[in-house]
Amino acid sequence: MFLVGTEIQSGTYRYTVTGQDWGSWELCSDARCDVSAGLIDMDMIDGAGHTGGGSPLGFLVAALNRHRLLDDGYRGFVELVAAHIAAGVSSARSYQAQQQRAEELAELDRAKTAFFSNVSHEFRTPLTLILGPVDELRSRTTAFDEHAREELELIHRNGLRLAKLVNTLLDFSRIQAGRMQAQFEPVDLPSFTAELASIFRSAIERAGLTFTVDCPPLDQPVHLDREMWEKVVLNLLSNALKFTFEGSITVRVGREDAEATVTVTDTDTGIGVPAAQIPRLFERFHRIESARARSTEGSGIGLALVKELVGLHGGTITADSEEGTGTTFTVRLPFRAAHLPTDQLAEPLSTRAIPGVIAEPYVQEALRWLPTEPSSTGSDLRSDVSTSATMTAVTPAEGGGERVRVLIADDNADMREYLTNLAANLRL
Repeated sequence: MFLVGTEIQSGTYRYTVTGQDWGSWELCSDARCDVSAGLIDMDMIDGAGHTGGGSPLGFLVAALNRHRLLDDGYRGFVELVAAHIAAGVSSARSYQAQQQRAEELAELDRAKTAFFSNVSHEFRTPLTLILGPVDELRSRTTAFDEHAREELELIHRNGLRLAKLVNTLLDFSRIQAGRMQAQFEPVDLPSFTAELASIFRSAIERAGLTFTVDCPPLDQPVHLDREMWEKVVLNLLSNALKFTFEGSITVRVGREDAEATVTVTDTDTGIGVPAAQIPRLFERFHRIESARARSTEGSGIGLALVKELVGLHGGTITADSEEGTGTTFTVRLPFRAAHLPTDQLAEPLSTRAIPGVIAEPYVQEALRWLPTEPSSTGSDLRSDVSTSATMTAVTPAEGGGERVRVLIADDNADMREYLTNLAANLRL
């Protein structure tokens, strides 16, 4: 392409750009030019950083030496200059676009965190007003028949599950906002970890798995926030049970140099994690598609929360996995307290609440993944809740007609049982 300059008055030129692909462009300039009605080579810089195609970002105008023939070499030099400028402009625009996308994603993440925080706070009040009266009703041993008591247990169990999710979202929003308040105190890590692991023993053994807890004493304490550490251990054990169908689950405490280590391992038939998925294992809301599990339910924030809580202790968590065999999660925590904020250090209290309040929803949820005992009534309407996520209800016949068999499929045991009871009482 060429820009032809025609002097319209002294020192002023009208430039006309002509080209087969670009049509005709007219630019007026009062800048002086060394050539009079001469030939000026030009090119266009497009939005992709190339020359000669796409949407133009600007013009490169280069005055040619009137004493040199415009041959292929001269033209190639001008085109090379245009290409370099085009690449620079494209790089700058690309960087600007990336920065803008990063800012938009960060703003979206802040908005999402604020939303979770606000919604979680709003959920907690009605949840408290639901669970409180339900607990009071459950304590009345003679006021209700068996059916009413079972429905109260259903409400209580799922209220705890919702409270667990709400509290997890609140923890995450506090961590993201830097408002998570911790009280780190010297703790006997092996003893406390073994105590927490024992809460899950009944559920793991009921699943037919071998449960090993190997927590020998350490020669010095580890500074922990007890509630945070409880959530770390319970999330890891819950995950291990959810994805292990045969074999064993092991909790082991040890020492490596200046760090205490805690490992949770599921072996034999743990599903393992594909190598490509391991870097994303601790990402918030990330779930491994098509993973075999006792339940497909889950928010995808359990392991992400574990990583954040371990990080608040100045520790790290890693995962080693062999697909089809199992996974080992290793938590490393430094001894002493030099790495912790001084205003969050506390002396050990003489009395502590017995672990279990935080653990109850974890254990209740895990138990619902497992087969239940057959109904004491022996009715085929209350069939065993298995990991196949199906139940069959046979509706009563009306007027001597044939009964209708309804297949109910859901990954939530309570929902299966509830729909089964509803279907069994329908008149179809």
